[in-house]
Amino acid sequence: ITVRFPNLGFLFEYEDRTFSVLGFDITIYGILMAVSLLIGLGMILLCARWQKLNLNLCLGASISALVGGVIGGRLYYIAFSWSQFSGKSWKILCDIRSGGMSIYGAILGGVLVAALFCRLSRTSFWKMADIVCMGLLSGQIIGVWGNFFNREVFGEYTDSLFAMQIPLESVHSSAVTKQMRDNLVMVLDEPFIQVHPLFLYESIWCLLLLIVLLILGRRKSFQGEIFLRYLAGYGLGKCGIEWLRTDSLYIPGTKISVSLLVSAVLFLVCGVTAS
Repeated sequence: ITVRFPNLGFLFEYEDRTFSVLGFDITIYGILMAVSLLIGLGMILLCARWQKLNLNLCLGASISALVGGVIGGRLYYIAFSWSQFSGKSWKILCDIRSGGMSIYGAILGGVLVAALFCRLSRTSFWKMADIVCMGLLSGQIIGVWGNFFNREVFGEYTDSLFAMQIPLESVHSSAVTKQMRDNLVMVLDEPFIQVHPLFLYESIWCLLLLIVLLILGRRKSFQGEIFLRYLAGYGLGKCGIEWLRTDSLYIPGTKISVSLLVSAVLFLVCGVTAS
């Protein structure tokens, strides 16, 4: 599959979703998730060393948050996509290899399980949250690139500098809007949609947010401040991304994007609390 960035002059040819090793299909999305996990854990341990905290406790909190994040991310997605899963077997409900995770569900699940871990280990949740969120943010910078290889989570039609062209046949038809179809680009007789590369926007936003939080972390006023600023900052960026997105999860019976609503609430509530 070819992916083009015409206004930047970039051309990526034969970008596949999977590759085969000894007869086993491995998804590039999965590889990126594993890499982002390792980077995130590395950042957490690095921050823990800087602050002279117990590395074993930080690792335990991180693993707890990871387990809770996977469960929460899947349950959140299923809850707001129930029409796709109603009547399906439990094996399908648990199959995350075929997609179907939500970042906000992952954050909620991770926070709940990590809070339980901190309570049982008699550790300050807010102090731990300041560190773990830095690892999560570091991992997000890499992890969102999985959407590039999956040809998913893109925005509406655009002719901006970062416009991305994807073959029409390689994306889910439900994510293709009328405006995209009205502005199809023909490349060697093959129709391409031209859209906002939301994975790129989110990756850049997370990188900038990480730099800001690293600077603020040197002079934070209270435990939990960095975590709250992470939620507020990520929520702010996610508001713009979800506004452009064409395949959002919606509140049942409405056209209100769940992630857009959650992002706005996080930005306002956490931003005011951290001020």
